[in-house]
Amino acid sequence: MAASLSGKVVAFLESRMQSEMAGLIERHGGTPYSAPVLQEIYLKDSPEVRQLIQDVCAERVDVVVLLTGVGTQALVETAAAMGLEQEFITSLNTRTIIARSPKPGGVLRRHKIHVDVMPPEPYTSQDLIQAIRNMDLSGKEAAVQAYGGPNNFLSRSLREKGASVREVTLYSWGIPEDTTLVIGLIDDLALGKIDAMAFTSGPQVENLLAVAAQMGKEDSSIKQDKKLFL
Repeated sequence: MAASLSGKVVAFLESRMQSEMAGLIERHGGTPYSAPVLQEIYLKDSPEVRQLIQDVCAERVDVVVLLTGVGTQALVETAAAMGLEQEFITSLNTRTIIARSPKPGGVLRRHKIHVDVMPPEPYTSQDLIQAIRNMDLSGKEAAVQAYGGPNNFLSRSLREKGASVREVTLYSWGIPEDTTLVIGLIDDLALGKIDAMAFTSGPQVENLLAVAAQMGKEDSSIKQDKKLFL
C-alpha cells in the first residue's frame, strides 16, 4: 500500500482477515470497503482426502506439507469422522511435517503434533523451499495439503528435489450464499464510487467476475477500468 491511498475508497474481497485488511488500508489514509466474495467449501468426503488419511496411517507417506490452518484442522476432523483420529495423529508424529506458517503450526500444536520445518516470514512457498533446501527428498512420498487449489511452484520444486508429490485439496473457494455486499460493490464500481481494489488471491477475481456475469454486468467497469486493480 502507498501514501497515494489518501482519500481513496479501496475495496477488498478478503473473507478471513477483514479487520486486518481494513486496518491496513486506514493506516495508509484510505477508506476500506469490504465485500467478501469467497466461501470455504469443505471437501471432507472426497476420495482423495480419505485416501491420504489412510495412507498416512499406513505409513505410505513420508513427508506432509501443510499450507493452511483451516486445511490442517479439516484433515484432522476428517480422520475423526473416519474413526481414525488418534491413529492419524500418531502416524503424523512419525512423519516429516512441514508447516508453511504459524496457522497450520498452531493447529498441529493443539493436537500435539510436532513440526519439523517452518519457514520465516512472510511464509511464502519460496520461503518454504528455501527452508528445506538441504533436506533429502529423493524417493520420498510427499503429500501437500493444497490451499484451495494447486500450487504449481511448490509441487514442481518438491519434484525437482526427488520427491513423488500429490496435492490434496481440503476445501475450495465458492461464492457466498449471500452476495448482497458483492452486488453492492459491483453497482458502486459502475457508479465510480470505488477508487481501487485489492485482491489477495486469484479466486477472488474469478468469483467477482462470476457474480457480475450473473447480474449481466460482466462487461462493466470491473473489466474496463484497469486502474481499479491493485
